[in-house]
Amino acid sequence: MDGLSSGITTRLASAIRELEASFVIDPAAALRCAADAEEAGRAAGDVELELRGQALAADALLRQTETTGDATRILRTVGFRAAEHDLPSLQARVHRLLSRVAANMGDYAGQLDHALRGLELLPATTGPRIRVMHLMALAEALYRTRSIESAVGRYQEAEQVALGAEDTLFCSYVLNDLAYALFAAGRAEQAEPVIARLLALLESDGREPIPPMLDTLARIQLAVGRTQEAVVTAKRLMTCEFDPEYPEAEAEAVLTLATAYHRTGATAEAQTTLDRARQLSETPALARVRANVLREQAELCATLGDFRAAFVAYKAYHEASEELSSREREAQARIRQAAFETAEARRDAESFREQSLRDPLTGLRNRRYVDACLPSLLTGGAGARPVTVAIVDADHFKSINDTYSHDIGDQVLIVLAGLVAQTVPEGDAGGFTARLGGEEFLVVLAGLPREEALTRIEALRAAVQHHPWHTLTGDLPVTVSIGVAYGRHPDRPADVLGAADRNLYAAKRAGRNRVIDRKASGTPARR
Repeated sequence: MDGLSSGITTRLASAIRELEASFVIDPAAALRCAADAEEAGRAAGDVELELRGQALAADALLRQTETTGDATRILRTVGFRAAEHDLPSLQARVHRLLSRVAANMGDYAGQLDHALRGLELLPATTGPRIRVMHLMALAEALYRTRSIESAVGRYQEAEQVALGAEDTLFCSYVLNDLAYALFAAGRAEQAEPVIARLLALLESDGREPIPPMLDTLARIQLAVGRTQEAVVTAKRLMTCEFDPEYPEAEAEAVLTLATAYHRTGATAEAQTTLDRARQLSETPALARVRANVLREQAELCATLGDFRAAFVAYKAYHEASEELSSREREAQARIRQAAFETAEARRDAESFREQSLRDPLTGLRNRRYVDACLPSLLTGGAGARPVTVAIVDADHFKSINDTYSHDIGDQVLIVLAGLVAQTVPEGDAGGFTARLGGEEFLVVLAGLPREEALTRIEALRAAVQHHPWHTLTGDLPVTVSIGVAYGRHPDRPADVLGAADRNLYAAKRAGRNRVIDRKASGTPARR
């Protein structure tokens, strides 16, 4: 290699290192740099530079629409060759980018798997910015899989790494993502001091919050009832220049302002702003924002007493949501086809199967899993062990949606799912929890004596009753009614579930917020 070629490869390697350690890049410029690096690396026999150029190209493609499949193919090829040439840093980068691919297609188990593998492969000598990016990727994956406490721990670790490097820019990114994760998990009260820490950090550094940070702040202010402050923050957000890499950012910001106006009673301003959000979200790429606009429109019409218009808007929201789900399934199918073209196809297929058995909102098992697994517990799979089945239903849940919003209702369901999941600790053989649909959950306990099973279920009822729901539902309490039934071989699942369902309605009729099972004598046991 002559001196000129050596200088070019050195310059390109340096440019790629800078782009690899940046959250914000210009996709077009990155693609040009990636092509140059790939060509120079191939010409010079520098496999690492060639592959890093390809990985950068995949990163740039992931920031554009309709190119995820191409990016996936590139990454899997790069990952295979990086393993062949023992390039752990590059392998780690590939897994982090693949975790983003998995997140985009709703495969949160796959996202977590790739994020974990990426962090494990990261060499000890890795610089702080790259380490922060991997920790944040893992934290996001943990949050998506409802492991909120673990997610907070990883965000805090990332914050310490950034602070140790005196990197206030990356520290601000970490704090913003941590605050949003807490807000989205229904913990807006805990998110408040985090966003306050972020604002103090920016002020000490002489920097203004970027649009995503202002949007997080406005959403937290809305969640904790500081609606006037949310209006001010959202208006401030409207004066910002939005990143063209994220076309949904402006539409979401306008929707946040419309929601803030609605909450303050400024319905005329809310409608005007909502009309603008609808215009901004007309493109197919913003279908999710468009659906949320329709939902807010339905709630605004209901506030104004125009229930016919509210029904029309809600129907349109439902149709848009169904169309969006269909599109996402099609996109997932295309991306999975790319995955099946690689040696990891078998593992990805298992991940897909796991995903199909999970409820996307709460992360619990779904009805399909119940139908597949409950019969084996009641027949040959669990032998003669007793099985306790409890159907858990949130009391007066409609009033939460009607009083606050379906967003708040979803957050209540997420928190409630976490409390339900605690009834069956990890490692319980045969036991599981699931969401049956709406506000109805299922707890299955295998091999426990009747009294021990009832003690666990009563503990769940009490945990729900005493949870600090006021941060989400204000003065509205959240309680559950629970119907319990017992079965063993050769009982049929439908019969056991039917018995639990009858006891659930008995609990509702008896005043709610209670557990009822029926003894052999037919006398209900109340707790």
